[in-house]
Amino acid sequence: MGIVLWLLILLLLSLGAWGFHQYRHQELKMQTLKHSLLEINQKTHAKEEAHTKNQAQWEQTEEKLRSFLLLMDTVMNTIPNPIYFKDAEGVYQGCNKVFAKKILGLTRDRIIGKRPMEMPDQIPADLAAAYQREEYKMIDKAGFHAFETQVQCADGQRRDYLFSLAPVMDRQGKLSGSVAVLSDLTEKNHAARHRLQKEKLEGILEIAGAVCHEFNQPLQAISGYTELMAMKLDGHEAHSYIDKLTDQIDRMRDITDKLQGVTRYETKEYAGNTKIIDIKKASEKQ
Repeated sequence: MGIVLWLLILLLLSLGAWGFHQYRHQELKMQTLKHSLLEINQKTHAKEEAHTKNQAQWEQTEEKLRSFLLLMDTVMNTIPNPIYFKDAEGVYQGCNKVFAKKILGLTRDRIIGKRPMEMPDQIPADLAAAYQREEYKMIDKAGFHAFETQVQCADGQRRDYLFSLAPVMDRQGKLSGSVAVLSDLTEKNHAARHRLQKEKLEGILEIAGAVCHEFNQPLQAISGYTELMAMKLDGHEAHSYIDKLTDQIDRMRDITDKLQGVTRYETKEYAGNTKIIDIKKASEKQ
């Protein structure tokens, strides 16, 4: 019995030791699991905080971008010059109200997304082709390009405009579009043409005055001698030539009278591409 009792005691002690070992093992596993869960929770919390922070920064950036775009739109619409910008394919991506209203006579939503060739009523084909040629020149230059041409405005009138074109590049340095600012030169060009005509007229008047002054004296002498010849050759067969000569003298007097009466600059075509003063029109009263 003693041996059996000791065996039972040893068995119970072994089971107790094994149970304690299992308990400690499970406790360690639980502690490890709790530690892992704590780390996961901390990382999740950190990610949530980072996400919240990034979301706040993104919202701030988005708000700043919205404010910047609003500012740019306000600036564009404050500038009195027509402005537009296109993408690399030549499609309108935006414009200010002056360009939309004064140049095309359309709302901006009807302009964006279209090419000039798609609006023949607002941009005639000849003008659209001219603009495209100049845009190609800008692309070849890869820089600022300015040119002067006509623009058909919303009122149907064609006016002279200076186009200031600049390329828009992306981060890789590739062309992503272009922006253009238009300046109305109509009045300036009209004033320049008027000034040029005035200068030309002043030159013509000086020359006409000098010609008439130098021409009148010999013309009077020829006229006097012709009258004497007519009296001497009265009844002679050569008298008919005297009459013709008198007609030409009268014609010359008429020319000098017109030269003295020139009041504006008028020209006419002469011998191909040459232009000469149209004395008749230049001396006519308006």
